[in-house]
Amino acid sequence: MGKTCIGCGKTVGGLIGAYSVKLMYGEVCLTCNKKLNSIPGYQFLTPSQICDVISGRVKPYEVKAPAGFVNPIESSPSRQPSPPEEIKKYKELLDEGVISQEEFDAVKKRLMNI
Repeated sequence: MGKTCIGCGKTVGGLIGAYSVKLMYGEVCLTCNKKLNSIPGYQFLTPSQICDVISGRVKPYEVKAPAGFVNPIESSPSRQPSPPEEIKKYKELLDEGVISQEEFDAVKKRLMNI
């Protein structure tokens, strides 16, 4: 027997089961997934939260991620290193012999907009 959807209990996967989407806490069929798409971070909801939304006991906008959960997408802003930091990194590669002087000079010119 295949796995069951953590939202509605349908059989998912296999030859006769519904297609599913893997979430952090289990799999959700595409029918349930459509109901969850409007909830930010729905991939990280607990099975009981998913069941509450699917059954209509809780409105999608009332659902919050579990206590203590940190969304990895929101928690790590993509900070670009500054040009001096990049140059320092490439200088270390030059000193270790990983890149040549010409490669270092080309990267330095690009980073300094020369």
